[in-house]
Amino acid sequence: MPTQIDLLAELQRVDQALSEKTRIVEEGRARVAELEETLRVKTAAAAAAKQELSTLEARQRDLEDRLGAIKSKRKDRHMRITRIRNDKELGLAKRELDLLKEEEGTVETELLDVLEKVEAATAAHTAVVDEVGSVEAAMKTEAEELKKTIGQLGGEIESDRGRREALQSSVDSDLRRRYEMIFSRRGGLAVVEIRAGICQGCHMNIPPQLFNQIQRNEQVIPCPNCQRILHWRPERAEQANG
Repeated sequence: MPTQIDLLAELQRVDQALSEKTRIVEEGRARVAELEETLRVKTAAAAAAKQELSTLEARQRDLEDRLGAIKSKRKDRHMRITRIRNDKELGLAKRELDLLKEEEGTVETELLDVLEKVEAATAAHTAVVDEVGSVEAAMKTEAEELKKTIGQLGGEIESDRGRREALQSSVDSDLRRRYEMIFSRRGGLAVVEIRAGICQGCHMNIPPQLFNQIQRNEQVIPCPNCQRILHWRPERAEQANG
C-alpha cells in the first residue's frame, strides 16, 4: 500500500504534468491568436493597399485621357492655324496653342508623378499580398497543428485533474496543504528523492541519522536545507547496488 509520501510524489508528478500541459496549451492559444491577429492586420493592409492602387490607377487613366484630349486639340489647332489669314485671329490662335502647350506640360508632369506612385503602390500591394499568403499558409499548418495539440492536451488535462482529485482525497489534509505551499514556493518541486544521502532538490548531504529515519519511511521529513519533503525509493537503491 502506498505511503503518504508515495502519494505526494505521485501527486507532484501529476501536478508537474498539469503545469507543463497547461503552459503548452496557453502558449499555443496565444500563438494562434497572434497568427489570427496578424492575418487580420495584413488582410486590412492589403485591402488598403489595393484601394490606394485603384485610386492612383484611376487618376492615371484620367490624366492619360486628359493628355490625349489636349494633344488632339493642339493638332486640330495647328491644322486650323495654317488656314487663318487674319492677323488678329492668327494671334489668338497662337495664344491658344501656347496655353494648350502649357497645360500639356502640367498634365505630363503630374502624370509622371502619378506613374511613379503607381509603381510604388503596386510593389507595396504585391508585398503585402505575399505577406497575407505567408500568414494564411501558417494558419493552415502551424495554427491547425497547434489547435490539434490543444485539443489533445485538453483531454489529457481533464484526465490528469481527475487523477489529482483522487490523489488529493487520499492525502492527509494538513500534509497536502504543506505540500502545496512548498510546491508553489519551490518552483513546482515539493517532493524530492534522496539518493546516496543527498537531497536531489538542493544537492546537500543529509546527516546519516536523519537519512536512516527517512529510509524507515515512517514519517514525513523535510530537507534541513531546502525544506522540501524527502522521498526514499528503496527500488532505486537496489538498482544502484545491482
